[in-house]
Amino acid sequence: MLAARGFWLKFSETLCLLLVLIGIMQVSEVTSRWQFEVTSDWAKLWLALAGVLLISFLIAFSWQRSGKGEKLHGLFQTIIAFYVAYAITGYGAAKILKTQFQPPNYILETPIGDLNGFWLTWTYYGYSQTMAYILGWTQIIGCILLLFRQTRLIGVFVLLPVMVNIDLIDHFYEISPLAYYNALHYTFLLFFLLFLDYDRLRLAFLSYQEKVSLNGRTVLLNVIRVLVIGFAFWRIGALRDGFQPKTKLNGVWKIESIARNDQVVVPSAYQDSVWSKVYFEWRYGCLFKYHPDKFQKRDLRGNYKIDETAKIIRIGFPNEKGDSADSMRVNYTFLNDSTLTMQGRYKADSLALKLRKLI
Repeated sequence: MLAARGFWLKFSETLCLLLVLIGIMQVSEVTSRWQFEVTSDWAKLWLALAGVLLISFLIAFSWQRSGKGEKLHGLFQTIIAFYVAYAITGYGAAKILKTQFQPPNYILETPIGDLNGFWLTWTYYGYSQTMAYILGWTQIIGCILLLFRQTRLIGVFVLLPVMVNIDLIDHFYEISPLAYYNALHYTFLLFFLLFLDYDRLRLAFLSYQEKVSLNGRTVLLNVIRVLVIGFAFWRIGALRDGFQPKTKLNGVWKIESIARNDQVVVPSAYQDSVWSKVYFEWRYGCLFKYHPDKFQKRDLRGNYKIDETAKIIRIGFPNEKGDSADSMRVNYTFLNDSTLTMQGRYKADSLALKLRKLI
C-alpha cells in the first residue's frame, strides 16, 4: 500500500512539473502561439494530454524502481508552489494595475445582447474597480501564503474557490482556450498541493463520529433538515407563480404603424417622437420605447396583465413614486406568428397599432 502511494505521489509530482514546464514556456511568443493552437483543437489537446500522462508515468515508474530521490519531494513541491504563486500573482497584479477588466469604448457602446462571452465578462467585472481590487488582492495574498510551508495550506484554501470560479467562467462564457487551460492547470496544481496534506485534512474534517440510531429525535431532525431545503424551494416557487405567465406575446416588437385618433403615422418617418418598439417581458413588465436604438427616461415602463381568452391586455404605467399614473387597455389579434395588431385606448385617445416581432 505504501509503495503504491509512493508511486502515485511520484507520478503526480512529475505530471505537475511537466505542467509547470509547459506554463513557463508561454513566456515565448512562439510556444505560446503553439499552445493556443493545441488548446483550440480538441484532437490535438487530447493527444498532448495523453503524451504528458505517458511521459509522467514512465518517469515515475523509473523513479520508483530506482529507489532513490526521496529527498527530492520537498524541492519539487516547492517548485510547484512557487510557480503557482508566480502565475496567479500575475493575474492579481493585472487587476491592481488596471490591465484586466478594461473594455474599450467601442465595446461599452455595443448593445449587451451583441457581446460575446469574453467581452460580457470583461465589462461586468470592469464595472466596479473596487471589486477588481478585492479579487486582485485576494489572489496576491493567497499566493504570498503559498510561498511559506507553514501557511501553504491556508493559501490553497484562499485560492481554490477563486480559481474554480474562474474555471467555470472560462468554460461557460467561452473565454480564450489558452486562458481556460491556464486556469485549469493552476487549479489542478492547487489540488495537488491540497492533497499533500490529505492525512491532516481527513483528521480535521472527517474525524467526527456520530452514532446513528433510529429514534424520535433522529426522525424529527431529519424531517427538519428536509423542510429547511424544501421550504426554500417552495418560497421561490411561490414567488415565480406570482409572475405574469409566459405567452406568445413575450418578446420584442417593432411598431410598423400607429393610428392615434385615426391619424396614421409610421414610426421610422418620425425619428423618436412616437413609439418605435414594444417589449413584453416575462417578469419585468413591458416597455414602450421611442427611439429604436437607445433608451430614454420618457419611455413608458409598466406592468401588464393578459386575458388570453378575451384577447385583452391591460397595462398600467406607474409614475416615479410607483403610483398608478395612467393605463392602457387594448384588444390584440395575431395575424400570424410574427405579426400582431392592437386596438384600444390610451388616456383619452384611440389607438390602433401594427407590430412585427423581432425577437
